[in-house]
Amino acid sequence: MDIKEMIELSLIHSNMTKTDIGNHFGVAQPNISRRIKTSKFTKEELEEIAHIMGAEYHSYFEFPDGTKFGD
Repeated sequence: MDIKEMIELSLIHSNMTKTDIGNHFGVAQPNISRRIKTSKFTKEELEEIAHIMGAEYHSYFEFPDGTKFGD
């Protein structure tokens, strides 16, 4: 699942819109839609988007033995 799909599904789940996210960042809906389409977000921005929706964002590699690299 790519970032675009994760954000769009999470917006539906949290009953929020792209406009809600854009308002939080101080940008218009078309601009946030373009960024979602191209997945142009920093890890910190994704964490903030998750927070706005009442979720947590995790980004890491996890191996079967439990080893994690990243977040």
